[in-house]
Amino acid sequence: MFQHFFSDYLVQLQQTNQQWWHDFEVNKAVVNSPLNKAMQEVNLEDTAKLFEQAVNQPAAILKLQAEWWEQQLQIWQNVALAGNQKQIIEAEKGDKRFSNEAWQNEVMYSFIKQSYLLFSKTYLDTIESLEGLDEKSKERILFFSRQAINALSPSNFIATNPELLKLTLEQNGQNLLAGLEQLKEDVESSADILKIRMTNNNAFRVGDDVATTPGDVVFQNELFELIQYRPLTEKVNATPLLIVPPFINKYYILDLTAKNSMVRWLLEQGHSVFMMSWRNPGKAQAHVEFGDYVTEGVVKAVAAIEDITGQEQINAAGYCIGGTVLASTVAYYAAKRMKKRIKSATFFTTLLDFSQPGEVGAYINDTIVSAIEAQNNAKGYMDGRSLSVTFSLLRENSLYWNYYVDNYLKGNSPVDFDLLYWNSDSTNVSAASHNFLLRELYLENKLVQDKGVKIGGVWIDLNKIKIPSYFVSTKEDHIALWQGTYRGALNTGGNKTFVLGESGHIAGIVNPPAKNKYGYWLNDTLDDSADEWLNNAEHKEGSWWTHWNEWLLQFNPKEQVEPFPIGSEDHPAIDEAPGQYVKQVLPVKES
Repeated sequence: MFQHFFSDYLVQLQQTNQQWWHDFEVNKAVVNSPLNKAMQEVNLEDTAKLFEQAVNQPAAILKLQAEWWEQQLQIWQNVALAGNQKQIIEAEKGDKRFSNEAWQNEVMYSFIKQSYLLFSKTYLDTIESLEGLDEKSKERILFFSRQAINALSPSNFIATNPELLKLTLEQNGQNLLAGLEQLKEDVESSADILKIRMTNNNAFRVGDDVATTPGDVVFQNELFELIQYRPLTEKVNATPLLIVPPFINKYYILDLTAKNSMVRWLLEQGHSVFMMSWRNPGKAQAHVEFGDYVTEGVVKAVAAIEDITGQEQINAAGYCIGGTVLASTVAYYAAKRMKKRIKSATFFTTLLDFSQPGEVGAYINDTIVSAIEAQNNAKGYMDGRSLSVTFSLLRENSLYWNYYVDNYLKGNSPVDFDLLYWNSDSTNVSAASHNFLLRELYLENKLVQDKGVKIGGVWIDLNKIKIPSYFVSTKEDHIALWQGTYRGALNTGGNKTFVLGESGHIAGIVNPPAKNKYGYWLNDTLDDSADEWLNNAEHKEGSWWTHWNEWLLQFNPKEQVEPFPIGSEDHPAIDEAPGQYVKQVLPVKES
């Protein structure tokens, strides 16, 4: 029955191997890259520390081994001998790898699943139990051990996944042939690491299906385009609002479709919204520094908005690293003793104190950072495709291996999903900027230090930020740990409001009130401890957007005004939104 399938499969596999062999020198360069060598060096050092502590703590190891053996025996007795469907160990809440009924009902697969879960838990518990390991080493060992364990999950292999095996038999292996085609295409479009497509990349067009809120580009330089959105109300709030998105992603996460667009919602509340759309850098932009995003980015945008609207002060909001740029801009204004150009500042999931970065911290040490710097300097940028995979691997079971199984083993076509389309629409980061982020901020945490960071020739100090600030973070954020963002809020001056939303880095921010999906926590007192703040916080139903809007209105005159004209004599409209920069896709074609 399988003769025809296997012959076709082997032919295609041979063709694929020939292509990979053709690219061998490139692949070899990746394997022998400074980053891979650094990772190996760090892993060897960490493993040596692990074994050293394990040898010195035999009692702890033996105790866990004995518990593992006892539970493993229980699994064997329950499943294999008694045919009992009672589960000795269950997958964690939200783990969808073992949702198929066969993992529960069929003896062999139940045994495989439970044995795997028990091994995983015991292995990680063993690492956690060892004393004497420094915290950073333990974090790295736990993170990379988890990556290895989850890569070897029985759900990732046909022979040990009942759903995959049944599907392969029913389809005579056609699912694998379809999956192989997708794999070949993904390999061709990937950078250093296999980037598995999450959605149909042809399902959406920027400006037609996403990023559709009407507006005009009224300023452009080497770094960004400034979009002025057209008003949706007869009268508008007198103080314009500038949004600074991250330069490691595209801005339209805040303007996906009409029903979940923060931009559209803000316009409907009467705000005059301006959005920065960052250029997707290539080798020609290797020199662009973090400070340039302040002096040639936000500062230029603020000046253009003042010229267009006649308003000397604006409200501003920054998302993720865009918030870090915004805070640096406000501190830069303070250091230059310039008039208060920004009336209030809002920070979405923004790290200012990088001492608690979350799981991304596993990649942050001098050896790895030095290796990434070398690669960045040689290339001129950090490839956004590799960066995207790195962030996906922070949640490997829900953002990587599930797509591996669906696409390559089931042979399914990815679904049309606007959020996943945005997530796959990667951006590069210039070499100079990425190096600064990794070393100066993540590794050395200089932004909160006295004379730690110099921008535009002056030392900036976050404590000199005296304007009102609104910090919103999310409880399940795996990119900017909310306890870390909280520490950053404590490092700024002025009146501060801290809000903690439900869900994660994206869904917790893109949380339209109409959906009534996620609530938030509020506490007017900023305690020294983030956990203490949460213990004393009050949970609120509904989106934090409405609370933020009420907060923003404090910094607007009560009386609304006629909508501002689109552009000005010095800053005429030069293109319709979404502009050209956001349409740049990877790899960037060098002119």
